[in-house]
Amino acid sequence: MCLIPMADNSTFDTLCADFEDIAAADLKGTASKLLGKQYLEQVTDKRSQKLVRGTTMGASLRPIISLHVQISDAITTMSGTPMPVNVHFLYLAVSPQTYMSDEALRSIGVEDIVVVGEVMDETKSMRIPLLINGYLVHVLRSPADSHFAHINILGEDFVYATRARVYLGGDPPTFAIAFPLTSQYRV
Repeated sequence: MCLIPMADNSTFDTLCADFEDIAAADLKGTASKLLGKQYLEQVTDKRSQKLVRGTTMGASLRPIISLHVQISDAITTMSGTPMPVNVHFLYLAVSPQTYMSDEALRSIGVEDIVVVGEVMDETKSMRIPLLINGYLVHVLRSPADSHFAHINILGEDFVYATRARVYLGGDPPTFAIAFPLTSQYRV
């Protein structure tokens, strides 16, 4: 477990090495099989789910969940899709911020976005307004020079923004996120 200062991603990267054994291929293979959803596959149902069951993965029993993600109305993009895609997230309760990999962002068209008049580029750490399970959440791009650049991390900002309840535990271990019936942020 690690403590993460908000402003220093290098400290985040250094201290949180306990999940570096999750390879990009694991998201498309093992995680997709365990979750029953193909990684970065487009889905037609935009409705937010009230209960999303995840799984635990690996010897460290890391909680993994698949949530649909799409661009919000605040984003203008030339190549983006209006349809949500399944994105597998590693849930880290100690992360104050939600991160998405470049691959996941490209799958919804974020490589060429304009958000409120700002052009997205590699040097900025701009928060990107996306809809995750139908809820507006401002995410950061996973730092390209980090060992977790290929991983999508669901942080506490997501739990706070959605007022969700996270359930993790039991024998065998289970993982789920329950969302409120109504929310001012829901689509």
